Amino acid sequence: MATATFEVKTYEIKIARELNASSDGTKLKFPAYILCRGEGYHVVVYVLDDTSPVPANTFIPERKRGTIFVPRWQFEWFVDLLRNETPVYCYLNNDAPNWNALYTGQEPVGEHEL
Repeated sequence: MATATFEVKTYEIKIARELNASSDGTKLKFPAYILCRGEGYHVVVYVLDDTSPVPANTFIPERKRGTIFVPRWQFEWFVDLLRNETPVYCYLNNDAPNWNALYTGQEPVGEHEL
């Protein structure tokens, strides 16, 4: 089992009418993706079209690359997290890729945005 945790240093968002890709022979449709990079690693959060099948997340340790596939309604959650929280980390797991996630660092209870 290989896992990796890294701090997300930069991210890019691409939004289009309809993008296409395939994962393990499954054809995917997605209107957006978020590419997160840090410490030699990167993860792509694919925001899937409502009609698209949902493949399993992936992590390829040798390439330091992971994927997270999410429904369209979660797009705002990821963008909000990346824009408004610091630090943001990514966890990747090739044995349990459904655990691939973005998450925040520890914050005190009751902290609020200024």
